[in-house]
Amino acid sequence: MVDQVAVPAVAAGARTGVGTTVLVFSGRFRFGIDKWEYVPFEVPPGVRRITVRTAWDRFPVVPGLAGNVLDIGIFGTAGWEVGNRRGFRGWSGGARTWFTVSETDATPGYLAGPIEPGMWAVALGPVVLNPLGMRWRIRVELEYGDRPPVPTVAEPAPRAVPDRGPGWYRGDLHLHSVHSDGRRTQDQVAEAVREAGLDFFASTEHNTSAGNRAWTAQPADDLLVLPGQEVTTRHGHWLAVGLPPEGWVDWRYAPRDGSFADHARLVRDQGGLVIAAHPAVPCPSAAWEFGYRHVDAIEVWNGHWNLDDEVALRIWHRLLRRGRRIAAVGGSDSHAPHQPVGHPQTEVETTGLSAAALVEGLRLGRAYITGSSAVTLRLTASAGERGTGPGHTLHVPPGTPVTVNATVSGAPGTTLRIVTATGPVARTNIGESGTGSLRWTTTGAAARFARAEVRRNRPRRFPSSMVALSNPVWLAHPDIPTDCR
Repeated sequence: MVDQVAVPAVAAGARTGVGTTVLVFSGRFRFGIDKWEYVPFEVPPGVRRITVRTAWDRFPVVPGLAGNVLDIGIFGTAGWEVGNRRGFRGWSGGARTWFTVSETDATPGYLAGPIEPGMWAVALGPVVLNPLGMRWRIRVELEYGDRPPVPTVAEPAPRAVPDRGPGWYRGDLHLHSVHSDGRRTQDQVAEAVREAGLDFFASTEHNTSAGNRAWTAQPADDLLVLPGQEVTTRHGHWLAVGLPPEGWVDWRYAPRDGSFADHARLVRDQGGLVIAAHPAVPCPSAAWEFGYRHVDAIEVWNGHWNLDDEVALRIWHRLLRRGRRIAAVGGSDSHAPHQPVGHPQTEVETTGLSAAALVEGLRLGRAYITGSSAVTLRLTASAGERGTGPGHTLHVPPGTPVTVNATVSGAPGTTLRIVTATGPVARTNIGESGTGSLRWTTTGAAARFARAEVRRNRPRRFPSSMVALSNPVWLAHPDIPTDCR
């Protein structure tokens, strides 16, 4: 709760319609991380720019990793209740200590547009790790002036790349730019995506649609940009991928509110995909607490493979064993050049390089995850003349032989293995050529599903590192329903 809000201080002469009005607010937040507070302020007619500057008590628990933080954003006259997309005007979380908004320009992460007179509010998300609380101060500057010319509205970014038909396309589903807490500009993001050999990528800024709207002014003719958002709640992060450019998803709720299903449904209604991001990361507010009932996919591989990803993989595998047809995806979560774009990347089988086709292919699990564009993994299951790949179902009567084939290239010094509902069933070493294959035979639908993994060989005392993994091919009796979503 806010213990105190100071009376605003108004600059002399500001009410004449020239100059600047300065409003100063202050208070103290109690210990905790699960709260959202608002500081309303009135914007008189004639205001053309709003600038907000913040300060708070620093309290480093682990220098550079954990301490007091004051997340910030702003809502306009349409209101700031949860789910109010019309009122949202920007968010930068803890990445910035100040921002500005006007009709013609705004700080990255914020939306330029009319400064309408009425009640606005600075949104605050305090992370208070000091048991004694955290003092804060906000300075709101209201700048008056003549109304500028109406800015030209940019054309929407293309939703498809022409002349790219059915096939496999590689992309990074988790990227950040300066529009949230990333260090790259959007031009630099696009350059890094091209260097990684990718066909598409998802723009997933934290809790803001500003990056998606900016991409409409910077079309990349050779790349498909999937508008998205990393919905950063205090109880786990999730990716909304495939939104319309103006799409925005609220983050101000907890599992106890029971509203996650409604937000996930809104994303699907807009043509998007719901992905639980890095669900096993051991950080306060980032570990996944919403369950998987309303999730389309799990980000089982986030950045450099580590124990968090190993746990996420096991969570996903348990869901597969229960019959859940939930997809596995990967993304670099790159914020800066030292985090390589496309490590990992998701390769998707689609009917074309379009937003709708990619979302559908991902939703169905017709995808692989690899550590780089140099690695290719393929998996098929066949019964007689019938064969299929990841995300598809092969219907096989009891007693019918089924052959599962896995091939990999670009992966020297690794182990290729086939995994089913019962665990690993076959494996082979891949030599220095980096190319190899593996065949395994079963009967009927006994295995239930089969997927492939490629892991780098290491001494036993170290965990093996993932090089590639596939979604499963489903094996089913023709008379048994297969939709277990």
